[in-house]
Amino acid sequence: MLFNFIVQTMITIGYGGIFGLMIAALAVSIPSEIILPFAGYLVYEGTFNFWLVLLIATLGSIVGTIIDYAIGYYLGRVLVVRYGKYFHLSESSLIESEKWFQKYGDLAVLLTRFIPLIRTLIAFPAGIGEMKVWKFMLYSTLGMALWNGVLIYVGYRVGPDVKGIINSISSTFAFVEVAAVLVAFVVLVFWMRRSKQEPNDKEKAESSPTTLK
Repeated sequence: MLFNFIVQTMITIGYGGIFGLMIAALAVSIPSEIILPFAGYLVYEGTFNFWLVLLIATLGSIVGTIIDYAIGYYLGRVLVVRYGKYFHLSESSLIESEKWFQKYGDLAVLLTRFIPLIRTLIAFPAGIGEMKVWKFMLYSTLGMALWNGVLIYVGYRVGPDVKGIINSISSTFAFVEVAAVLVAFVVLVFWMRRSKQEPNDKEKAESSPTTLK
């Protein structure tokens, strides 16, 4: 069972287990919603330190997402056409993500870190689109650190009831994730309207006759 494997890995290997599991969370889609609440419970027990868990978990997430980014960057469409099914990617979804990413790439990398599955997939179009590494790292790190902190804190606050919260994790975080999607949607709509308005304002300014004195 996945949960038992995660628990045993953390108990046996400690911080190194968290690091390895978080790499796997981004590289092969092991849900961090299971990994980090239990790590938070171990913080509650005094086994781990909260800030050290957050640091190590975020470092593991960074390594995992860089792997995905590198796959997209170096293999690109060849990967999607031949091996996309192993990464839950298709050519049609790639085309759509490329169009979206061209306009909202940096913002998308930040906001999608709060959304299951998409948080993993976003690294592929970022790599394929050759997003600047420093931007990808900046927005990824910020988003992952925030989300990791939330999950660890939930496990810490829940304490001994962590198994119950993990069993109901889908419903527990559904509200948070829906809220994140709504916020992302509002921001993107605002950004889209603003980007359309700026060229129109520029055209009006250029077409307006100048008054000679």
